[in-house]
Amino acid sequence: MKEKICQSCSMPISKSEDLGTNKDGSKNNDYCLYCYKYGNFIDNVSLEEYIEMNVLFYEQAGMTKDQMRKHCETIFPKLKRWKCTCTDECATGYNPNCNCTNSQCHCTEGNLK
Repeated sequence: MKEKICQSCSMPISKSEDLGTNKDGSKNNDYCLYCYKYGNFIDNVSLEEYIEMNVLFYEQAGMTKDQMRKHCETIFPKLKRWKCTCTDECATGYNPNCNCTNSQCHCTEGNLK
Protein backbone atom coordinates (compact mmCIF):
# COMPACT_ATOMS: atom_id res chain seq x y z
CA MET A 1 0.00 0.00 0.00
CA LYS A 2 1.35 3.41 -0.97
CA GLU A 3 1.65 5.67 2.07
CA LYS A 4 -1.01 8.36 2.36
CA ILE A 5 -2.25 10.56 5.16
CA CYS A 6 -5.52 10.50 7.06
CA GLN A 7 -7.81 13.21 5.73
CA SER A 8 -8.90 14.07 9.26
CA CYS A 9 -5.76 14.03 11.45
CA SER A 10 -2.92 13.82 8.86
CA MET A 11 -1.48 10.66 10.42
CA PRO A 12 0.59 8.69 7.89
CA ILE A 13 -1.20 5.55 6.71
CA SER A 14 1.18 2.96 5.30
CA LYS A 15 -0.76 -0.28 5.80
CA SER A 16 -4.38 -1.26 5.33
CA GLU A 17 -4.74 -2.18 9.01
CA ASP A 18 -4.46 1.55 9.80
CA LEU A 19 -7.50 2.47 7.67
CA GLY A 20 -10.86 3.38 9.17
CA THR A 21 -14.01 1.51 8.20
CA ASN A 22 -17.20 2.30 6.31
CA LYS A 23 -20.69 1.45 7.57
CA ASP A 24 -20.47 -1.99 6.01
CA GLY A 25 -17.11 -2.69 7.66
CA SER A 26 -15.08 -2.25 4.47
CA LYS A 27 -11.91 -0.15 4.60
CA ASN A 28 -12.19 3.59 4.07
CA ASN A 29 -9.30 4.94 2.01
CA ASP A 30 -9.53 8.51 3.33
CA TYR A 31 -9.46 8.15 7.11
CA CYS A 32 -7.46 6.26 9.73
CA LEU A 33 -8.83 3.86 12.33
CA TYR A 34 -8.36 6.47 15.07
CA CYS A 35 -10.65 8.96 13.30
CA TYR A 36 -13.28 6.91 11.45
CA LYS A 37 -15.17 3.76 12.43
CA TYR A 38 -18.19 2.14 10.77
CA GLY A 39 -18.93 5.20 8.65
CA ASN A 40 -18.72 7.80 11.41
CA PHE A 41 -16.08 10.09 12.82
CA ILE A 42 -15.10 8.95 16.29
CA ASP A 43 -14.80 12.51 17.61
CA ASN A 44 -17.74 14.75 16.75
CA VAL A 45 -16.03 18.09 17.36
CA SER A 46 -15.28 21.39 15.64
CA LEU A 47 -11.97 21.96 13.88
CA GLU A 48 -10.82 24.18 16.73
CA GLU A 49 -11.62 21.48 19.32
CA TYR A 50 -9.91 18.86 17.16
CA ILE A 51 -6.74 20.94 16.94
CA GLU A 52 -6.63 21.25 20.73
CA MET A 53 -7.16 17.49 21.09
CA ASN A 54 -4.27 16.76 18.72
CA VAL A 55 -1.88 19.23 20.34
CA LEU A 56 -1.72 16.71 23.20
CA PHE A 57 0.27 14.39 20.90
CA TYR A 58 3.11 16.89 20.45
CA GLU A 59 5.74 14.64 22.04
CA GLN A 60 4.83 11.68 19.81
CA ALA A 61 5.21 13.99 16.81
CA GLY A 62 8.60 15.21 18.04
CA MET A 63 7.40 18.80 18.40
CA THR A 64 6.77 21.38 21.07
CA LYS A 65 3.13 22.20 21.89
CA ASP A 66 3.40 25.46 19.94
CA GLN A 67 4.92 23.70 16.92
CA MET A 68 2.19 21.06 17.00
CA ARG A 69 -0.57 23.67 17.23
CA LYS A 70 0.91 25.59 14.28
CA HIS A 71 1.23 22.34 12.30
CA CYS A 72 -2.41 21.41 12.99
CA GLU A 73 -3.65 24.93 12.19
CA THR A 74 -1.78 24.82 8.87
CA ILE A 75 -2.50 21.24 7.75
CA PHE A 76 -5.98 20.37 9.05
CA PRO A 77 -7.98 23.00 7.11
CA LYS A 78 -6.58 21.53 3.88
CA LEU A 79 -7.73 17.97 4.67
CA LYS A 80 -10.95 16.50 3.26
CA ARG A 81 -12.79 16.38 6.60
CA TRP A 82 -12.18 20.03 7.42
CA LYS A 83 -11.88 21.65 4.00
CA CYS A 84 -14.51 24.20 3.10
CA THR A 85 -17.01 23.06 0.47
CA CYS A 86 -19.59 25.81 0.95
CA THR A 87 -18.94 27.48 -2.42
CA ASP A 88 -17.52 26.17 -5.68
CA GLU A 89 -14.60 28.58 -5.39
CA CYS A 90 -13.66 27.26 -1.95
CA ALA A 91 -14.18 23.60 -2.79
CA THR A 92 -11.90 23.84 -5.81
CA GLY A 93 -9.28 25.98 -4.10
CA TYR A 94 -9.92 29.04 -6.26
CA ASN A 95 -10.71 31.21 -3.26
CA PRO A 96 -7.32 31.83 -1.62
CA ASN A 97 -8.97 34.02 1.03
CA CYS A 98 -11.32 31.29 2.25
CA ASN A 99 -10.80 30.43 5.90
CA CYS A 100 -13.92 28.29 6.26
CA THR A 101 -14.15 24.74 7.50
CA ASN A 102 -16.88 22.14 7.10
CA SER A 103 -18.06 23.08 10.58
CA GLN A 104 -17.95 26.86 10.18
CA CYS A 105 -18.64 28.80 6.99
CA HIS A 106 -17.75 32.44 6.44
CA CYS A 107 -18.64 32.60 2.72
CA THR A 108 -22.42 32.30 2.58
CA GLU A 109 -23.75 34.11 5.62
CA GLY A 110 -22.68 31.30 7.94
CA ASN A 111 -24.66 28.57 6.20
CA LEU A 112 -23.16 25.35 4.89
CA LYS A 113 -24.56 23.56 1.85
